[in-house]
Amino acid sequence: MIKAIPTDIYDKEGNMLRIEFHDNKGDFAFQVLWDPRDEQTSTNREELRKYAYRMADQLGYEVNK
Repeated sequence: MIKAIPTDIYDKEGNMLRIEFHDNKGDFAFQVLWDPRDEQTSTNREELRKYAYRMADQLGYEVNK
């Protein structure tokens, strides 16, 4: 499996925009975008991370958390 390193991306107000994944060489792999209709809560952010990590697994990546 290819390793994927997630990075949470926030705007200047502290709202999550997306989670970017890069491989262990630093190359961009994919991203998961925040739905702007979702409330910016820690619970919703954790749910997005769970979804993103599951997506990474389905794409054949091993996530370095």
